[in-house]
Amino acid sequence: MFDVFKTPEFKKALRFYIEEVKNNRKHFLISMFSAIIWCFLVILHPYLIKRIVDDGIVASNQQVIIVFLSFLIAIGYVRAASIGVRRYFSMSVSFNVEAEIRNTIFGHMQRLAFKYHDKVPTGELMARASSDASQVRLAFAIAPLATANVFLLLLLSVTLISIDFILGLIVLLSIPLVLYIAGNFASRAMEVSLKVKEAEAEMTTEVEEQLGGIRVVKAFGNEDEASIKVERSIEKIYETSVNFLHLRTRFVPLFELIPMIITLVVLLLGGYLAINEFITLGDFIAFTQYVILLIWPLRITAWFLSEIPSSVSAGNRILELLDEQPSIINNDDLVKFPTDGNGTIEFENVDFSYGNDTIFNELSFKVEGQKTIAIVGATGSGKSTLSYLLPRLYDVKSGTIKIDNVDIKKIKLDDLRNNVSLAFEESFLFSNSAKDNIAIGSIEASQQEVEEAAIIAKAHEFISQLPETYETKVGERGYGLSGGQRQRIALARAIVRNPKILILDDALSAVDASTEEEIRNELQKVMNKMTTLIITNRVPTIELCDEVLFIEDGKIRAQGKHEDILTEVKSYRNLFLEQEKASKLN
Repeated sequence: MFDVFKTPEFKKALRFYIEEVKNNRKHFLISMFSAIIWCFLVILHPYLIKRIVDDGIVASNQQVIIVFLSFLIAIGYVRAASIGVRRYFSMSVSFNVEAEIRNTIFGHMQRLAFKYHDKVPTGELMARASSDASQVRLAFAIAPLATANVFLLLLLSVTLISIDFILGLIVLLSIPLVLYIAGNFASRAMEVSLKVKEAEAEMTTEVEEQLGGIRVVKAFGNEDEASIKVERSIEKIYETSVNFLHLRTRFVPLFELIPMIITLVVLLLGGYLAINEFITLGDFIAFTQYVILLIWPLRITAWFLSEIPSSVSAGNRILELLDEQPSIINNDDLVKFPTDGNGTIEFENVDFSYGNDTIFNELSFKVEGQKTIAIVGATGSGKSTLSYLLPRLYDVKSGTIKIDNVDIKKIKLDDLRNNVSLAFEESFLFSNSAKDNIAIGSIEASQQEVEEAAIIAKAHEFISQLPETYETKVGERGYGLSGGQRQRIALARAIVRNPKILILDDALSAVDASTEEEIRNELQKVMNKMTTLIITNRVPTIELCDEVLFIEDGKIRAQGKHEDILTEVKSYRNLFLEQEKASKLN
């Protein structure tokens, strides 16, 4: 009957719900207490009507009528107050749980490494923080009411039996039947509900991807194809939702039909008993009132049971995310970042791969601190990957990375990333002000420090011409700016932190040649105070560097001056010859 309650998914979700109840126990207990008070008052209401009929109207006692009517009015006010209190505190708990879940999900997602985000679509994560969290909220909103109605069912059962055993027994036979139908529905609905949630997540992912790439979609006239993809994901939601609807259509009408039949039976049999004076008129009226009251908790209980599959599915999807352990964490024996060193970097037999795709195989090299190093290699050689390994955005499979002879795994992550600053090739900007985008991760940076970093990155001039200068909102993803402007703000973001190690991952690829030269000249003023890794294949930028690391086949093929490697290493020379041919063709 209630196999759904025996499933591992339900037990797992139940532990999650109990934990949330503990976190909000004060408001939850108030809502439960007010709901139980409401139950007692609901039971008392027909009893007072019975007394008015039997002891007042039938007995022609006006005083009894006035007294019990006064009680009815007072009870009405208290019932209304208990409903208000129950709704306020139950909704307060539900909204608080939803907010906590969303905060927890977002905080947890930020702790998960690049490796996890590489394989899980953004839309999937958004669905768990939005629709799944809302479904969990709904369960908490109706839990006090559903619990109160179960309690009300028990009270009504005892009361009906006490008025007339035969009539009460007939009515009570309907309760297990309705609950059996509800439990059967819940068991079948679990799998269908999960498919609906998965389809919604797929649709969110598809829409997020198409909107995120809307410029590409429109530029290539791909609107129809994009619409077809989204339409397919929506059709999948429709199909799974219709399957769920068919299931509900077969079961839910029974929740209405059975109580209706019982009510007719009670009216016929109870009327007969009252006419033949087996029960009093007051008992008959009270009994019919109790039967009418019984219909409501039966519906609520059945509805709650029908919502359990969706809530269990949503809870398990959230727990699946929260159970994902961060693969990059702080170790126990932490040491401070070696601020007294000069930023010497050493890779020792480093192996790294993306799944089965090997990138580095026993990669070893050492660069002296406060030097400027060009990381050069063919496309796919692992230049960018190298920059991700230093701040531990990914962890090595084996081997060791050291900064000033300290293993980076022994340095606190926040401390490490505050001292290793990275400017990506893809300059992602948030829909904040230009100043806020530069000061990300450096909230304590003053206006002067922000402007100094912008001057070095050659961003100060165009920012000063914006409508509100540094306080101007740059728009979502910074699309209010050109590609080169976005890159310069991203470069300023990396510089303002005054890091020990600065990594520029082809960070000037969208900047014109003359501006790039100006930036290089400005960078000279700060690069002699830090170790700088510049990932590039541009000869003018390479010539700016003290030495070159040439990566080939997952290893350092050569290390030294650009001119020397160009003469000695054929594959290095061919790399630039191919570039030269490509530029001539363009």
